[in-house]
Amino acid sequence: MSRRNFRLTSPKPPRLSENDVESACVDVLRLRGYLVVRLHAGTFKSIDNRRFIRGVEKGTPDYACMRGRAGFLLEVKRPGEMLSPEQERKHEELRTFFRVTIGVVDSVEALAAWLENYERGSHVAQ
Repeated sequence: MSRRNFRLTSPKPPRLSENDVESACVDVLRLRGYLVVRLHAGTFKSIDNRRFIRGVEKGTPDYACMRGRAGFLLEVKRPGEMLSPEQERKHEELRTFFRVTIGVVDSVEALAAWLENYERGSHVAQ
């Protein structure tokens, strides 16, 4: 009769995907009264497969968020993930030439903190 060593360990929590973070952030934004519009990047085939539809330019933030006259673009990343070089370039272009406010978050908590500053008017210098 052989004995096995038995050790209790807590399972690793599942790693959040970018989609998990996006879904939670969109829910929070809608609860706070924002219209949230997904900005798809790339080229897509139409449903009837007869034509191609072009989305926004690569590097453009994931969402346009609007409430009243206020609005901003939102880039959602997986926890700990950084912006790609294309995203950094496009975000800088949008801020510089169009004076667009862009939030980059990797969690709902980060979004809540960012929104507090944005809604107080602290976004102007970003």
